[in-house]
Formats: sequence, structure tokens, C-alpha cells
Amino acid sequence: MSNANIQQNVFVTGASGCVGQYLLDILIKDEQYQLFLLLRNPDKLKPNLRNHPRITIIRGGLIDVPIYLEYLQQADFLIHLATSWGGDPFEVNVEQSLRLMNSVSRERCKKILYFSTGSILGSDNQPREFAKYEGTEYVRSKYLCHERLPELDVYDRITVIFPSLVMGASKDKPMSHVSSGIPQVVPWLNIIRFLKAEGSFHFIHAHDIGLVIHYLLGHDIEARELVLGNEMITFTGCIEQFCEFYGKRIYWQFELTQPLIDSIVKIFKIQMSPWDHSYIKDRHFNYKTVVNPATFGLRTSYGTLAGILAER
Repeated sequence: MSNANIQQNVFVTGASGCVGQYLLDILIKDEQYQLFLLLRNPDKLKPNLRNHPRITIIRGGLIDVPIYLEYLQQADFLIHLATSWGGDPFEVNVEQSLRLMNSVSRERCKKILYFSTGSILGSDNQPREFAKYEGTEYVRSKYLCHERLPELDVYDRITVIFPSLVMGASKDKPMSHVSSGIPQVVPWLNIIRFLKAEGSFHFIHAHDIGLVIHYLLGHDIEARELVLGNEMITFTGCIEQFCEFYGKRIYWQFELTQPLIDSIVKIFKIQMSPWDHSYIKDRHFNYKTVVNPATFGLRTSYGTLAGILAER
């Protein structure tokens, strides 16, 4: 169902982050949306967004309910991107997030798009208890919030978004955590190109997350939980694509076996948590079903690793 030509309010948290700024660039082109942005530091936004007539900035955080409640209850849609990676993630990612979502107007708010993380899911797209008990504090907080979503009065309005590895490196936006590591990897390609390892994963560009979210605002779908990612890529295939993009020839490759990796960890006395060990032991981070712009008939330049590496 399309909502075109109807002025609607979208309340967004976390809009100054990597995904948030790609999303804003897409939403602001759609004149049917008035955007309410809850931001601690509006200066992180580009000037054209800070001064845009269809953007209202509410300065504050999730804890500042009296400051943003009036705007939130005018929202037709809530996009909850904001998250805490450190400090007390349980307070922000669980308690404050649940309170935010439950404070929308049930009569007015049509959809809540809540961002979790693919890290809490297993290959069957279901939450795995190992993440609840052995994950990092961030991962555990996301698991607990997801577990408590059915408690909310507006649970029937919530669509949970589980991004896989998020890429994004535009010069005019914050760089994603994954993409920020690419400049450190490139100088080592002369060595890395001779390695291969078992394993696979999904990735998605922040721009493509924005495309999917924009689509979900205007269209109803049956699924209530979506894992965002492109087609699975193997670790070895990733190395090959990096080398092809940067013009590095591969003559032969030496396999990094599990016993060899275990020996490296032992020899260099690398301290690892149970969560770290799980990533080394189970090197296939795949999901049963993923969605991306192509799923909804949308076009993008970032559906491949080469397209992502070409971003400037």
C-alpha cells in the first residue's frame, strides 16, 4: 500500500550515525515526509540537513522523554536507529529503547522500525541463547531488548531490522566500523592475497539499508523481522575481490586451518572471550533468508563488494 502524496511525520533516532545519514539523504528527497530528529549533537549533520524546512531537530537523548514526547506522539512512523556501544548499553539499548517505542501514539503511529543486530541470530534467523549469555555487553543488550519486545502495547506495529555487516565510506558521512578497517587492510594485501580460509558472511551498504527502510515506510509487507544483507560471500572470495579491485595478482594461496589459528592464538597469548572463540570456531555467519534492495525491485550500485570499494 502506497502512502504517496500524504504528509506524514517520521521520528528518527540515531540520524547522525553512518546508517542514519545515508537514510536522511534518501528520506529528504521524498516530499511526503516531515522528519523529527532526536539528536544529542546536531552539528554532526551536514548544514543542508540542519537547516532543511522539513526537518525538525529535537536536541536530546533517549532519556529526555519530556523534551521529545510531544513530537514522538505526532509521529506516523518511528525509526529507532540509536544505540549505545559502551557505557551502560543495557540502560540505553534495553530500558530506554523499550520506553521510547511504547511511548508512540497507538492511534497514530503505523509502524515502528527497530534496529537490532544480526549478531544475535543463528543461521536459522532465530535468536541464539549463546548471544544472550556469552555475547559482548552490546550484543547481550540487543538480545534482551528483542526478547522483551512482546511486552510492549505496540508490539504489533514493530518490524525488527537485523543488519549484517554494515559498509559505508562516503567522504561526507561517518564511516561504518567495518569500512573504517579497509584502509588498514589494503597495505597488507601483498601478504593477505596468499591466504585462504574457510568461512563466509553477508554484508550490506548503509545506503541500501536506507533504500529498504524508505520502501518499508510506504509499503506493507508480511514479514515482521528482516535480516538485511547481500548474497553470502566466502572469506576467500572476499580476498580475491579485494585483490582484483586493487590490482594484486594471486599466484597461490596457503590455507589458514583451525589448528593453525589455534596455535597462533596460543603462541601470541591472545586474550579471547567465549564470544571471540565462537567467531573463530564457527566462521560461517550466514542466514537462512536475507533481504536487500533487489528483494523489493530497487536498484543500487552497492550490491557487490566491488561497488562498495569504489565508493568515494
